[in-house]
Amino acid sequence: MRDFLIGLLESTLSRARVPISHLRESIRDSTASIQSKIEDCEKRGLLRCVDDWIEVDSNQRLMLAIEALKAEADVGRVCRVLDWREFEELASKALEANGFSVTKHLMFKHSGHRYEIDVVGSKEPLLICADCKHWKSGLGRRRIQNAARKQFERMRSLAEEMPRQASRLGITAWNRVVILPTVITLSDTTRGLHEGIPIVPMLRLRSFLKELNPLDRELATITVDLKTHSLIA
Repeated sequence: MRDFLIGLLESTLSRARVPISHLRESIRDSTASIQSKIEDCEKRGLLRCVDDWIEVDSNQRLMLAIEALKAEADVGRVCRVLDWREFEELASKALEANGFSVTKHLMFKHSGHRYEIDVVGSKEPLLICADCKHWKSGLGRRRIQNAARKQFERMRSLAEEMPRQASRLGITAWNRVVILPTVITLSDTTRGLHEGIPIVPMLRLRSFLKELNPLDRELATITVDLKTHSLIA
């Protein structure tokens, strides 16, 4: 099933509908097996058949990706057949699966500058500020370092704006918040810490979240007292 799911994701990456004959040509499987899988996916709401065509909307594509991962498809292969929006959504789902509440595309101003954070995950006392990099090439060390530095700047600005942003994030009842900048990448070759900022491949995101200790001194976190609205050294 996983090869069928990957093939369907590849075929619908740039278009919402494909002829069934195209899947038969692109997926190495028997016609009967492909037809059986199409019918199974339609029953589960993963796609829609209209005459001799298959239609898949954005929500169904994400469901197909999750099903492929459940079927033990390679995470990198799955991510490569998603666009950047779907990549961000997959990161959001991983955060939610680990008990985080998620805010997407948080936009705010600080000191005359406008900032946007792709995905913010909150689980008391931790606030993960994630920059999702759906890079398929050009993963040089300098590029990763630049992304990490920019994400730290966004996190620092958010920390200083926290009194005004806490309600938007649903954390006004917290006593304090520990903010951690994170860069999520497509490649598995970029993992590690850059000046305390985690560089996390999508492949390892769930395990990273499970093992994460917000009090780890190696992490470049900023703590804000939400009662006094002050940064804690």
